[in-house]
Amino acid sequence: MNSDTQTNVQKLNAAWKEVVTKALGLDSSFKLAQGSLGLQTSDSSGLFSMADAIPPNTDLYDAGSVATFSGGYKMLLQALLAEQGTDLATYLGDNYINWINYRNAYFNANPMSEDSQEAVFKKFANQRLDPQSIPGALSAFQKQAQAPLNLALDAVRKTSNYQQFTSTSGQITTLPIYAPTLDNAKTQLNAGAGPFTIDFDSTETEKTLTQTQIDGAASGFWNIFDGGATANFDKLNAKAASSGFTIQGQINKIATLSVTRGNWYSDNEYKRAINAKNDMSVWDPQSNAGNWGSFFNQPDGSLARRVSQIVLVSDYEFTVTSNATYSDQEYQQIKTSATFGIWPFFSASASATHTTDVQLSSFGKLVTTFKLDKGLFQIWGVTVQDAS
Repeated sequence: MNSDTQTNVQKLNAAWKEVVTKALGLDSSFKLAQGSLGLQTSDSSGLFSMADAIPPNTDLYDAGSVATFSGGYKMLLQALLAEQGTDLATYLGDNYINWINYRNAYFNANPMSEDSQEAVFKKFANQRLDPQSIPGALSAFQKQAQAPLNLALDAVRKTSNYQQFTSTSGQITTLPIYAPTLDNAKTQLNAGAGPFTIDFDSTETEKTLTQTQIDGAASGFWNIFDGGATANFDKLNAKAASSGFTIQGQINKIATLSVTRGNWYSDNEYKRAINAKNDMSVWDPQSNAGNWGSFFNQPDGSLARRVSQIVLVSDYEFTVTSNATYSDQEYQQIKTSATFGIWPFFSASASATHTTDVQLSSFGKLVTTFKLDKGLFQIWGVTVQDAS
């Protein structure tokens, strides 16, 4: 998309996010999902994936983020010293950094390994140390084996703290366990708040936006009309984005679900790390896994932000009207080729649960009705906490 269209789409995104946030009674920590994310009805993988994704430093949430909280947390543990002191480092001397590199490389190469720290250390000792020094090395290791850090390192590798999911295509995904589960989400949403009415006029709302709000609404890969790589909507996107939209409708159920990490996570170790900036009695200066800044600096640290709540909705109907005028040919192109959706209700996934009806009014306006039936659920966004 060209720069003018990019700017106009960002203004639309910022305006829509602002109106949704106010209508649902949320605060500035809310990040509106890019597109409509269908909540899977057969398992909890959609919720777990969203809870584990690291939120981008924007006002919109892209669920396709490849950076995960659990991945960053594993690296964090590898960057810390055990609480029981430095006996092992003292005993190993120059071999201590070799042990740290060996351990980190071993677990990076074997992400699903349940080997304990002690088991991996024995492998290292048998491969890398003078046989006469091995008993003393094992004794030094065992003195700190029950340190909370080493227990946390074992817990984050334990397979019972993860759950496998199989998609309809047979693809297997393994995810760290979180709450809420799918059953929790259904229960809370069925008892959720509502109704909430939304009456949106992009032209009026854009007048109230600050440049910071516009900059924070980077549009990512979404546009106005999206049909994937084979569809070209450049001219129509430019026309629609510059003309604006109105959106009227109602959400009958909403629930804000708190995210809780499973037994793979130690909040004590996380807090020990974040509260020890520049403290080399906590951070291992010989580890290659990272330092305080690489994990917690804003905005680019690998653990700079985390999802604290997931916002779910159910039972809605919205009418989205583009203020531009369209020909019959343009209408047919949109209706047949915009298979991934129309702003702001995109869905590049077969898991989409809402229905879409596209019509051309007698005045040449594009009128799209989006409907999500009662009993079906969508993720509309998350609330985000900075590292603390």
